[in-house]
Amino acid sequence: MKTVDPVTDVAVIKTLREAIRHGPYPYLRERAHAILLSIRGYSMSEIAAIFEVRYQTVSDWIDAWDDYGLRGLYKKHEGGKPPIYTDQEAQRIREIVSEEPRRLSYVQTKIAEETGKVASKQTLSRLLKKAGTCL
Repeated sequence: MKTVDPVTDVAVIKTLREAIRHGPYPYLRERAHAILLSIRGYSMSEIAAIFEVRYQTVSDWIDAWDDYGLRGLYKKHEGGKPPIYTDQEAQRIREIVSEEPRRLSYVQTKIAEETGKVASKQTLSRLLKKAGTCL
């Protein structure tokens, strides 16, 4: 039977309790609670019954905890199209916008010439919005 190794570090226990109470996502609160229950000696079957999830799900949570600690309780990015531009290219787009803030079509043409990547104005606009740059 797989369990979380006993944790004697008070800071880790306190962090898990804080994650249960104030974690930014419901799934994080649930996973932190499951780990705390495992530390207290609950079996994986009992934890699975408490949270109404599969046994394998609890096993995955424990593996993630063992491998990555608290970071392992967060979900990984699992969807969506990968970004068109690298971080350096996105920085260059922001620089071009700072030079010509009202001409997104100019930015579109300029970045296409520099990178060879073509993106719509809407894509550029989303990139800028995500970066907190206003047009």
